[in-house]
Amino acid sequence: MKILIMSVTQSLTLRQEQKQIQRLSQVQITALNYLAMGNETLRDEIYKAVSENPALEIVREPVFSNLPAAEYSSRYGNSETSDKYQQILENQEDYGETLQSHLLHQLNAMKISDDELELCTKLIYNLDKNGFYGSMLSPETLIPATIVNNRKAVLEKCLNIVQALDPIGTCCRTPEESLLVQARLSENPNQLALFILDGHLDFLNPPNASKISRKLIDFKEAWHKKAFAGQSALDNLPLDEDAAASALKFILSLNPHPAQGYNSVATVDTGRPDVVLTVTKEPGASDDDFSRGLVSLNSDFHFQIKYASGALPEIRISPDFKMDKVNVAKAQALISSLQFRESTIVMQGCAIVQAQKNFFLKGPGHLSVLTRRQIAKELEIHESTVSRMSAKNGSKYIQTEWGLFPASYFFTSGVNNRDGSKKISSERIKQKMQAILAKPENENLSDQKLTELLNQKGAKIARRTVAKYRAQLGLKNSYKR
Repeated sequence: MKILIMSVTQSLTLRQEQKQIQRLSQVQITALNYLAMGNETLRDEIYKAVSENPALEIVREPVFSNLPAAEYSSRYGNSETSDKYQQILENQEDYGETLQSHLLHQLNAMKISDDELELCTKLIYNLDKNGFYGSMLSPETLIPATIVNNRKAVLEKCLNIVQALDPIGTCCRTPEESLLVQARLSENPNQLALFILDGHLDFLNPPNASKISRKLIDFKEAWHKKAFAGQSALDNLPLDEDAAASALKFILSLNPHPAQGYNSVATVDTGRPDVVLTVTKEPGASDDDFSRGLVSLNSDFHFQIKYASGALPEIRISPDFKMDKVNVAKAQALISSLQFRESTIVMQGCAIVQAQKNFFLKGPGHLSVLTRRQIAKELEIHESTVSRMSAKNGSKYIQTEWGLFPASYFFTSGVNNRDGSKKISSERIKQKMQAILAKPENENLSDQKLTELLNQKGAKIARRTVAKYRAQLGLKNSYKR
């Protein structure tokens, strides 16, 4: 028997390495989770934390809607008018059905095209409990892809259809617009009232006939003092106190909240924006200050970005609770996480507005190419942090002068222009495609020919990209058109 003996030699060596490892703390993880949450989920989290932690207290409950009487008083009348209007609202009949079902019942009895029926249905389901779309999605975002030609004209027609349904005046952006629609559709509209409702509601404050008459006369005189001023709508209307009183009576007979009395659909928090963007006019220039939500525009204007905190309860550490340091620390961590969410969303909103100034000035159709990586680089944060605020399936919306848009709407891809100096957004390319195909002589253009025409218009684009955009627009290929 042979025995094989192996000798193993081991050596130990010491080596010094320096590594930098970054680990997220539990507080940071919680803060990032809050950033991704929608209002409804976050509101539940806040209430849960308050119920479990005696160091926390709520100082303001969420605000879900304005009081109609208070709004009506501040805009159209005095406290006496408000009280009378409140009594009218309280005495109104409860119709026992939702506004949406009431409007759809009328819509389904109308003879309109399938595309118009689809768009009208979307407009109806986009209404809030007051019957308006000002806090909901912009109507432009609801136009079906199957509508290729005259998209704006079709949208305007569908808005008019829904606004004329009973109750008249729904599907407007604001109560002021609703009053004007109701006045125009009435059997015998008061012409002086129409003038007041069309941008001159401030004449009604206070709702005194003699003072309204005086304001109308002053407006007419000031108008004709302007250089090259044409004829005024007031030139052929009586402006005495009796005429003003008649116009005031007509306006007060209208309902700024036509949806009052109908049951609301069980929705409606997904449409509430986390970020509210408003354009405020202030004298002089304002430098960019993202910490205060300011984005400069020119010597006359700047953009103001505000965080929509109204849908969330406002909390604080109770000043009388100082005994339990553990609960106080937890409360402070929660408040810090909420503050991080607010500041991060505002900062990203500022960066988006700065990158998409043309959109916020001119509206849909003027988006520039923008990626989440660009915003992350601008703010020196991780790209995933931007994605938490602007995910396509997220609940973050931005309220603009042009309506309510998902945060993801402002991120768009693009192609190089012909000389390669800059990129053209995919939205602009699609608009050019629609404009070309809208012409009767181009109805059956192939993708290759369409690509050539787009290249001639300055867009350096491949045929397969044209085919992809055509499919996204819901357009069939040339063989099936």
